[in-house]
Amino acid sequence: MGGFSFRLEKVLRYRAHLERKVRLQLCEAVTRMKEQETLVQHLGGQRVEAAQGLADERSRGISVYRDQIHTAFLRRLTEQVAEAHRELEKSRERLELLKTLLRLAATKKKSLESLRDEQFRRFTEAADKMEQKLLDEFVVIRRERQEI
Repeated sequence: MGGFSFRLEKVLRYRAHLERKVRLQLCEAVTRMKEQETLVQHLGGQRVEAAQGLADERSRGISVYRDQIHTAFLRRLTEQVAEAHRELEKSRERLELLKTLLRLAATKKKSLESLRDEQFRRFTEAADKMEQKLLDEFVVIRRERQEI
């Protein structure tokens, strides 16, 4: 009886490769999402500081031209914050999609691993039975020789 070989070993290795690939993409997506969160917080803090500065200058009295510059700057910051929020939501959606894909890839790989383990268990049982049969035959042959 030869050694154990799983006919779907190449498929199993490919599924493991796909799982690793999705896992790497998931890690990259988590990193991108954290970067987006940091950007949103940074832009939000910058906007709060700029709005506070404008309010302080308005309380002291500023020229119309300077007020227009500050207002345009705040408007641009608001647009950047909104864009960063949209990108953050896209990152979150992609992260959820990748989590689902990872779960699916892991399930497919696990099913093949279970199949391989079951086949290996059957193989070892058959090998044990064959070994026991050979040992029984040796005992029978030995007894026949002793009787002669």
